[in-house]
Amino acid sequence: MKTECSLVRDLLPLYVEDMVSAETAQYVKSHLAECSECQAELDSLKEGEGLTAIEKKPTANTEDAKPFKTIMKRMNRQFYSIAYAALIFLIFLGFGWTGGENLMYNSMIMPVVGIFGYYVFRWKAIYKVPILLLIIDTFVFLFKLVDLDLYSAFLWTVIYSIFVFVGITIAFLLHFAFRKEKN
Repeated sequence: MKTECSLVRDLLPLYVEDMVSAETAQYVKSHLAECSECQAELDSLKEGEGLTAIEKKPTANTEDAKPFKTIMKRMNRQFYSIAYAALIFLIFLGFGWTGGENLMYNSMIMPVVGIFGYYVFRWKAIYKVPILLLIIDTFVFLFKLVDLDLYSAFLWTVIYSIFVFVGITIAFLLHFAFRKEKN
C-alpha cells in the first residue's frame, strides 16, 4: 500500500462525514478517481460495513419506544405539577414574609417564582404569574395572614410582579441560550 493510500484511508471517515477542508476534499476526490482500492473502502464506509458496532447508527424500533414515551409523559406531568406547587408555595412564602423582617428575601424569591412560572406557562407567564400573585395577595389580605392594608398589599403585588418579570426574562434567556438547534 502506498503512503498516499494510507493517508487517504485515514481521512475517509472524515471525508464521508464532510468534516474536511475544501482542499483536503479535493485531494481525496482526485485520489479516489485514480485508486480503485480506496474507492472500494469509501463505498464500504458509506454502506456502514467499515464501521465498528459502536460507530454504526442504530435503527430505532418504534414499538419498543412506546412504553418509554408513556413513562416520560407521566414524569413530565409530575414535573409540571411539582413546579406549579413550588410556584404557589414560593408566592405564599413571599407574601408571608412581606410584613416581617425577612422582607428582603423576596428580592430572591420572586425571580425564582418567575423562573418556575416560565417553566410552567412559557410566555404566558408574563400575565398569568402576576394574576396569580394578585389572587394570592387578595387571599392573604382577606384572611389577614399578613398585617397590611389594601393599598400596601396592592403595592407589594406590583413590586413583586417586577421581580417576577426579571425571573421570567432570566428563564427566557437561559432557554434561548441552551436550546437545541432544529435541523
